[in-house]
Amino acid sequence: MNGILVHIELTLTVIKILTLIVLGAFGKDSIRAMILNRPESGSVEQFEHSLFVFVFTSMVFQLIAIVIRDVIYTLDVGVQAVRQIFYIGFSIHEGLFMVAVIQWHNFKRCNFAKITTYGFYVSGMLVILLMSRYVDRVVFGTDVLKVIYTQIVVLTNVFMCLLMAAYPMQKLLQFITFKFKPSSRQSGD
Repeated sequence: MNGILVHIELTLTVIKILTLIVLGAFGKDSIRAMILNRPESGSVEQFEHSLFVFVFTSMVFQLIAIVIRDVIYTLDVGVQAVRQIFYIGFSIHEGLFMVAVIQWHNFKRCNFAKITTYGFYVSGMLVILLMSRYVDRVVFGTDVLKVIYTQIVVLTNVFMCLLMAAYPMQKLLQFITFKFKPSSRQSGD
């Protein structure tokens, strides 16, 4: 199962990078404008800025999580302490991610896009799941939620892959259909 999680994590990273590239190439605003400026009142600009904030923040927090995970696994403090640090640490990490997304949206005066809201719900669910797993493993000392936890983490990551891949796929399909659409002069001959 860990191999599947690694492949999904890699896929999610590639999709995030692809989404950022597509937003930079096909978005109405430049990457710099999406980082610093407030979006115009149009729904497309609001959507692109909201998606950029979510994906960029997610990418930064994912890179931080990789470093934190490696540090936690190398600690020499005992299995029980590692479990405590892991579940509490990543619950706080996911909560800080949510706060960062909200604060950046507030700073930019940007509305939450539906796609960002769905990603936000998944992040909230992950915090609850991590805390439930903490109670299961650390407080009660059982492993009752092992199968549920593993399956939900995999499904959450797959859902995030599909959610974040939707926008780049739509933009690439629009580009391909526009690029290879026969012009009206050629079809009239």
